[in-house]
Amino acid sequence: MSRLRVAVVTGAIGDLDPVAAGTALGRGFAPSAEVAVVPVAAGGPPLAIAVAALWGVSPRFEGDRWLVRGAGRLLVGLQQPLTAPWAPEAGTADVGEWLVASLRPDDREVVLDLTGVTAHDGGAGLRDVAGAALAGRVVTGLVPAGDLELPATGIGGGLARRAFAARLDVAELLAADAALAARAAEWGDGLAVAPGGGAAGGTGLAVLASEGRLLSGTQFCHQEASLERTLRAADLVVTGCTELSALDRGGPVVVAVAEWAEQAQRPCVLVTTGTGLARRELRTLGIEAAHLLPPGPVDAAALAGAAVRIASGWVPGS
Repeated sequence: MSRLRVAVVTGAIGDLDPVAAGTALGRGFAPSAEVAVVPVAAGGPPLAIAVAALWGVSPRFEGDRWLVRGAGRLLVGLQQPLTAPWAPEAGTADVGEWLVASLRPDDREVVLDLTGVTAHDGGAGLRDVAGAALAGRVVTGLVPAGDLELPATGIGGGLARRAFAARLDVAELLAADAALAARAAEWGDGLAVAPGGGAAGGTGLAVLASEGRLLSGTQFCHQEASLERTLRAADLVVTGCTELSALDRGGPVVVAVAEWAEQAQRPCVLVTTGTGLARRELRTLGIEAAHLLPPGPVDAAALAGAAVRIASGWVPGS
């Protein structure tokens, strides 16, 4: 009988980053299965760690900033301070400054992790500081998955969403929206209402103005790992999260992995802490079963033990 083929596709679990968590699960499966470990993250330092592993390099962290350098490729990101829903004084110049300071002449592709942006200046600061530096390069902006269809302006746009959350006066919102639409028109036709322009406080506009594309962090990891082929070759997909509820569905990584497994027509099981959900609820999330970790801090031994238990209940083709 052929060995079980398992694709471990996970983000962080507990205090273990995506690489450490995936490696621990992979070790548990290794004695009885062929295993592929693919780290995935939605943004921030976990994404830098995941992408660095996929590129075969090491990430670099400087306080609230991160950088991953591949062959002719650069990923940068930073975590801005939290702001109120409406904070016109906050900008994205610091994102541009970090990018310009990190760029090298041979960086043909630039990946901007914008998931840590809290300002809502429509990308003006980033564009002013780094617009010229981005010219002629392949630009990808990584934003929350829920922002990918969000336009910058209009009643359903990103700016209006912030204004409504802050209970801003309608007249002030209309004036700000008109100013943002005028700026977007200067950068390119149709940008004011383009899908994703409102992502990350409107910083998606700066990416689109540089003829770039927008992806979620999980989509980018999927692309870099050529994950579609891996999933089709697997008998079982395993992912994990720290906590699972019907409201958050385990977070963006679990949501994405469950969707990919469904597209590949492969069963997906989950490793998590907490009380879990009933099987009927799990099925609505695209998850075959949830395997609960022992109470207490999550460590590599607990994840490996969960993998051993999962492997004992599956055979190839099951």
